[in-house]
Amino acid sequence: MNGLRRETIQGRPLRVGDREIVPEAEVWSVQTKQIGLKADGLSGGGVWWSWARPTALIERGSGVERRVQITDVNLHLEIVLLIAALVLPVVLTIFTRWANRSSAA
Repeated sequence: MNGLRRETIQGRPLRVGDREIVPEAEVWSVQTKQIGLKADGLSGGGVWWSWARPTALIERGSGVERRVQITDVNLHLEIVLLIAALVLPVVLTIFTRWANRSSAA
């Protein structure tokens, strides 16, 4: 497989009393494979990267199945930090130039 792939996987069920709890996760992966020809044979290589995040817990018991959504707080925090890392230098540059122009006048 070459390229980007997204799949939802379920983990091993856990028994808790008369209930069964199944963890669920979303997995993103990228894979590339390369092959080269040499005088003495073939050579190869490639890249593989994978990222997973929890999505839900599925609870089964007494003929009822309930899905409990998991909020990935770490993902939200990483997004906020990335936005801050991109926006803060721009804002500081704008205010610094504005302050330098104000003091020069």
